[in-house]
Amino acid sequence: MELFKKLVGDIAKTVGESLEEVSNEAKKSFQEAREEVRKNIQEAKLNQSNYDDDDDDDDDNWDYPLTKLSDDDDDIRIQLGTFKNGVLTINEGHTTLGEDALEGYKKIRKVVFPSTLREIDGCFFSEHGHEVYLEEVDFSKVKLLKEIPDCLFENCKRLQEINFPEGVEIIDSEVFDRCTNLRKITFPSTLKSLQSTTYKCKNIEELDLSKVHLLEEIPDNFIGENCKIETLVIPVGVKKLGYEFASSKSIREVYVPYTVEEIGTLNDDEYAPDVYIYTNKLTDIESLCANIKTLYVPEELYVYYAELLKDVDDTEVRLRKMPADKLDFYGTPVPPLTEVDEEDNSAPQMPEQDQDIETPIVEEETEELEDETKDIQDETEEIPTIQKSPGNLFSDGLEELINSVAESDELTDKKKEIVLRRAVKEGEDPDEVEMVLEARFYEKHN
Repeated sequence: MELFKKLVGDIAKTVGESLEEVSNEAKKSFQEAREEVRKNIQEAKLNQSNYDDDDDDDDDNWDYPLTKLSDDDDDIRIQLGTFKNGVLTINEGHTTLGEDALEGYKKIRKVVFPSTLREIDGCFFSEHGHEVYLEEVDFSKVKLLKEIPDCLFENCKRLQEINFPEGVEIIDSEVFDRCTNLRKITFPSTLKSLQSTTYKCKNIEELDLSKVHLLEEIPDNFIGENCKIETLVIPVGVKKLGYEFASSKSIREVYVPYTVEEIGTLNDDEYAPDVYIYTNKLTDIESLCANIKTLYVPEELYVYYAELLKDVDDTEVRLRKMPADKLDFYGTPVPPLTEVDEEDNSAPQMPEQDQDIETPIVEEETEELEDETKDIQDETEEIPTIQKSPGNLFSDGLEELINSVAESDELTDKKKEIVLRRAVKEGEDPDEVEMVLEARFYEKHN
């Protein structure tokens, strides 16, 4: 009996120890599992926090692809760029940006465009309401974009400055419409067509046209009546100034280069700025005289404009000889009046000069100048194989010749002829080459 009790006790003891061991293992496993769950929860919370800090950087930073595999592939998307703290930097490789490119983004403050950009839709910002938050655009890397489409920056009321990249040739209509806080616009040297106005940009203070030399027309209502611009300098190369092209009541001075052939009214509100005119190509200034106070012209054009004013009824415009410090404003004297077409009966003819008006003296070229131009001419006798480096408007050889002549002290007709002869041999437009040559000469000597 005692033996049986002992046996039962040993079995109970063994079972108890086993149960305790199993219980301990179970507790250990449970604790390990609970710790793992706790770690996973912490990591999930951390990831959510990072997601929120990045303003949905991981999930919303996508754009529809430029090409789809099939009609059923609407959900296939590619990454547009990096987005952090309101700044969107679009990845290199994107060439076309459509109106839905920014779908899913929130509160874009700044956009940095890639160097590969070739085309952008006019609704790029407005399609999903991003114009409300946009403060800055960075075109510094862009080289291939040729056209700024209609209404691109329309209603971007926080935008203060736009610096268009070199390469842009066309700026379409209403690009700046209702950009009420826009302060400054810088235009590229490659600009050929400008249709937009700053009519509703009441805070515009500066329009930088200093690099422009290919533009031929300033549009109607170019500067709005409420703009804060005080001085308007029309760039060399412009031939036509549109209707009410300078309506701002803040404008005090307007400079008109010698290339202008047609000019409209400045405004419809007689605020009377001073106008400095260097051109002898105008045949009618009646519209201009309706809204100006004083007309300044170079001494050699004084009689010319005096004759034009005789045909203007009831004008109170005061004709004045241009101050000496303004004569070289564009870097060169006014072209001689012989450039006016003598067969054009609509153009007033120069009367004989009064004794009080000095006439420029035309001197024969010196032997030293002839030697200088001969050296340049010798370089054009044999045209090498035409090579054009990136960024050049013309061939390397023609660019070198243009720059060489532009650096000389005087831009004579003989030097122009040498450059234009080279341009013709290379198949370039001589008018365009001449315009570029003059622009560079003025830039180096201004």
